[in-house]
Amino acid sequence: MLHYIITITLAIVTTFMGVVTFYALRRINNYENIDDKGTFESDDEVGFFFTEIKQLGNELNNLFETEVEDATIKEKKTKEK
Repeated sequence: MLHYIITITLAIVTTFMGVVTFYALRRINNYENIDDKGTFESDDEVGFFFTEIKQLGNELNNLFETEVEDATIKEKKTKEK
């Protein structure tokens, strides 16, 4: 009997967490694509902060991509030798 209660409880919790995760990821994707029309870039005050945050995001992406590219370059150099 206890086994059934634990199984049902875990199933309910897992389902709930799955639904919450789905909607959270959906909301994040909407926020990532929020400036397709250029509304934030056109405003002076908001546009300044938006471009700064966008530039910071690009720098962080390049930082992590550089590490991967360096490893790939090192592997190519070792294969060539």
